[in-house]
Amino acid sequence: PYRIRLSDNNGEETVLENILAGDVWLCSGQSNMAYPVAASTDQPEAYNQGHPAIRLFTVPMRAGINPDKEFTDPVLWQPATDENIKGFSAVCYFFAREMIEDDGIPLGLINASWGGSAIEAWISEQNLEGIKEYENKVVQLRLFRSNQREAELAFADDWMAWWQRSSDQGNVWEKGLLDKNSEWKEAPLQDWKSYPDERLKNHHGMLWFSTSFKLDSDLAGKKASFILGNIDEVDTTWINSRFVNNSFGYGTRREYPLESGILKKGINQITVNVLNTWGAGGMTGAADDVGLRFESGEFLPLGTGWYYRFIPRETGFPPRSPWESVSGITGMFNSMISPLKPLAPSGVIWYQGESNAETSHTYKGLLSSLIGDWRSHFNKELLFIIVQLPNYGAVATSPVESAWANIRNIQQQVALEDELAGLVVTHDAGDDIDIHPKKKWVVGMRAARVAKALHGKGAADGVVPAVKQVNLDNAILEFLPPLVINENEKEVNGFSLCADDKPCVFTKAVHTGTRIRISLDAMPDAKRVRYCWSDGGECGLKAINALPVSSFELGLRDEESAVSFINHQ
Repeated sequence: PYRIRLSDNNGEETVLENILAGDVWLCSGQSNMAYPVAASTDQPEAYNQGHPAIRLFTVPMRAGINPDKEFTDPVLWQPATDENIKGFSAVCYFFAREMIEDDGIPLGLINASWGGSAIEAWISEQNLEGIKEYENKVVQLRLFRSNQREAELAFADDWMAWWQRSSDQGNVWEKGLLDKNSEWKEAPLQDWKSYPDERLKNHHGMLWFSTSFKLDSDLAGKKASFILGNIDEVDTTWINSRFVNNSFGYGTRREYPLESGILKKGINQITVNVLNTWGAGGMTGAADDVGLRFESGEFLPLGTGWYYRFIPRETGFPPRSPWESVSGITGMFNSMISPLKPLAPSGVIWYQGESNAETSHTYKGLLSSLIGDWRSHFNKELLFIIVQLPNYGAVATSPVESAWANIRNIQQQVALEDELAGLVVTHDAGDDIDIHPKKKWVVGMRAARVAKALHGKGAADGVVPAVKQVNLDNAILEFLPPLVINENEKEVNGFSLCADDKPCVFTKAVHTGTRIRISLDAMPDAKRVRYCWSDGGECGLKAINALPVSSFELGLRDEESAVSFINHQ
């Protein structure tokens, strides 16, 4: 380490101790990037110890509606001591250890990650407004800065329009349980997974909640706030069919001031839609906290008498407000990335995608936009290492649409199209029943290999498939790096054929030498071939460098089959 001595014209002197000179890497994404060293299980014992050539910087979690030039909370670099590394990003730290073992250059590591965050939260407003699906969200965010309530009402209109397109239950918020629908069932204020309803045991999606109460003319005319209690995780709330608010939080308390005229004399009804995407869900209390608090001091308890109505998972997920933290737009770029500009990182490791699975069809444009955005912000030569999603979830037993497989395929496509980007394959490092796999050393180790490959030393984009030949009966695939050589013919599972106007079907595939021969008998007019197209489950094929062949989709009849990958290998 260096000592830096600074002095001014008056002889005043400041001495900086324990200074390193080296490279800076930015590690960002959602919870699997935030996952700490202390919880990882596959690293060498020596990697549980600190390292004198590494410095750590954890960015405070904050999402703002305007870009910040400086952090609003205190920040500092820390030495990588045994104690300091325990809570730091495991992937990021193990990457640094592998890099230093190879070249000895000191590394400064920045961890800017937020569990559950969607990619659009990390992209600047200027870049998002160029993506069609986000034009309206950018407009609403700009309106929010000048007229918050008008923006909230505009978002509510979008939410209700989405519901009307997506569900046949009608405008539930207009009457709530007063519609006398027999589907309403009693709802204690606790995690809905604990309700005596088998549909809710593993329900990640939405429920309606509703209750009614009576007011006399005196209370109905007073200013009041509605205390909804703790919600996990997104509520959209109406009283007497009037939109009140929408907000996000993992089990956080909600209290909303009510506009004049919402409450009325006689019977009133409250209807709340709650979205939960992970863990506990619903209205979780406490019951004695829920109610109406009037300006004059009275409190009307409303912690009992709630009912719920089931919403099928197939309905999908509703829009999220542009100003929300984890699933809004641009907030994390504004508060967690924008202030980092003076640090000018050499590269980025990006581990994210889980929270965009519901809209995986938009992910390619968003990931490409993020990379271009951050290069504009930091450095046009910024290296970008994309950590591919691992296996997690159900293992497909028949050809199905898989959002996680689609994201994996997109992540490889983006890496292939960008000479300064590389891909970390993790399809053999996941856990089908745990979205947070504990094997993080292998991810950091492979990220270090990709960083070296981007400097011309090895394979940078995983195992890349290409269609070599197509005839009436078969399609021949080759891979770079080549597959492990198989001297005899060996049947391989996991391949399927697809066409635009019919369901995909499994097909026979044979591994011979380093090639795969796929039979087209099951669908002679197939347009695409898929491999390992499933959320969960591992893939059997491996390359000579021991990396697994991950989920991919290739065109069979057009230019899609001619992906160029020579520059990346």
